[in-house]
Amino acid sequence: MQQIVRNYEIVAHIPEGTYQFTGNSAAEKRLVFYPFKDKSRSIKVLDVGFGVGTLGMMIKTNPETSHWDVDGIEGFDVCCKNVELFKMGFYRNIWHGYAQDLAPEQLHEYDVLCLLDVIEHLDAEGARKLVRSLLSAMRDDAFLFISTPLWFYPQDAMQQGDLEEHLIGVPASAMMALLPVMYTVSHPLVGNFIYGRGSLAFADLFQPTTDKSFTQDRGTRVAVSVGMQLEPGVVVSTGN
Repeated sequence: MQQIVRNYEIVAHIPEGTYQFTGNSAAEKRLVFYPFKDKSRSIKVLDVGFGVGTLGMMIKTNPETSHWDVDGIEGFDVCCKNVELFKMGFYRNIWHGYAQDLAPEQLHEYDVLCLLDVIEHLDAEGARKLVRSLLSAMRDDAFLFISTPLWFYPQDAMQQGDLEEHLIGVPASAMMALLPVMYTVSHPLVGNFIYGRGSLAFADLFQPTTDKSFTQDRGTRVAVSVGMQLEPGVVVSTGN
């Protein structure tokens, strides 16, 4: 793991060049604000797979949350060469690597860990391990924010090594089995879920699928069967 930005300063050598930055997501990013009734306090956010930096930008340009500290980690090395993004000061720290590379003690420092359109890029076992490891490392008062298509959304790599290919689909039943404290759905059938550490007790129920025939229609049927509210933009508090 290599640190690229430390305390808002670029500390790694980034060669000049023409780079194609990828990694914008369909996540309902505003959900990151909902777990915190007092937005004026100091909040530390980890953006796993920060891509083009839209989560950090949204948080830091919001007057209510501009004081929050946002760190990012990204497995695609090209995204770690986005000098213009880093100079904007949206991210306090940036690492080139994977969330699995971060020590549990470091993950324990964050108030919210964000996996926005990330787990569908992992294989099924990798996704299960990552979700469990993040839930295990969280403080009791911290949150895990996961966004993912609730079906097998076909997507291939756009450039070599960009980690953009989708390898799994995640049924709504697998996400709801983790007992989110709140959720919302965005187009096209992308689920956005906030979990507390109590979800660790249900981690074995998180079961993605590698079935590429798990279409959006089938994903919708599963979501309806588990009683999800599917109207886009409606935030549902579950009482969990």
